Amino acid sequence: MSDQEPEQTMPANVHGAVELGSPQASSTAEKGTTTTQLSGPIIRDVNEAEINEIVAISQQVPVIVDLWATWCQPCKQLGPILEQLTRELDGRIVLAKVDVDANPQLAQAFQAQSIPTVVALVAGRPLPLFQGAQPREQVVAILNDLLQAAAHNGVSGRMVPAETTNEPQVDPLHEAALAAEDAGDIDSAIAEWEIVLKKQPRDHAAKEALARLNLAKRVTSEEEDTSVLGRADQAFINDRVDEAFEILLSAMADQNIDADKRDSIRARLVEMFTVLGNSDSRVREARSRLSTLLF
Repeated sequence: MSDQEPEQTMPANVHGAVELGSPQASSTAEKGTTTTQLSGPIIRDVNEAEINEIVAISQQVPVIVDLWATWCQPCKQLGPILEQLTRELDGRIVLAKVDVDANPQLAQAFQAQSIPTVVALVAGRPLPLFQGAQPREQVVAILNDLLQAAAHNGVSGRMVPAETTNEPQVDPLHEAALAAEDAGDIDSAIAEWEIVLKKQPRDHAAKEALARLNLAKRVTSEEEDTSVLGRADQAFINDRVDEAFEILLSAMADQNIDADKRDSIRARLVEMFTVLGNSDSRVREARSRLSTLLF
């Protein structure tokens, strides 16, 4: 398997998937209303044993299947874009990541002739989206079209985080970073959390800590910064979260803003979302507004 981009056709059905136009799909789609909510992660690694669960989820929430491999350079470019957009859509889609080397039967089932290959599952049916690394703007347009098509077929539910009741356990890899934070050594803490992320790229606690510490370090070094980003930083660090979001979202809505500035504002919002967590109502509202501006 190469990382070139030949033409391909996707299978009509995968693992018992149904056609959108069939009576079974129509009956299922009627259940996928905007009020439908499922509980679980919006980004997940999926193996061959779990594909039926993903197909079931797609009856109510559109699923993006990212077929990738560790050796694939375009995959490393595309993966973070898909993950970030999935977070920004806040449960309107689910991202299922499939390592084709570990799951060759899934790669064969989806007829992945090259990677990355990205497929959507809507009401159980696989729909080809694209192959190869794509720029963020193109992926945004594709996901926008997908959401509209899914809604047209009654698949417009939402995935929300599962409630947890167990006491959190401290990961041994976090101990050095937490110790540096306790000692007030921000630079060392940032370095230790970066080491954690290299070992565990999906570690949410490390991402949250880095966002929080980098913001704190940046604000400490800012002097009378009256820019949009500087004013938002100052408001956020002083617990005026709504004000910080309003500054950034209002700037994002400016039609005259250039692309680089727009990306900087989006990145700053995402950083603040990471610090607060998706359970914060202010984050949910701001994410919704950001999604409207982006999509």
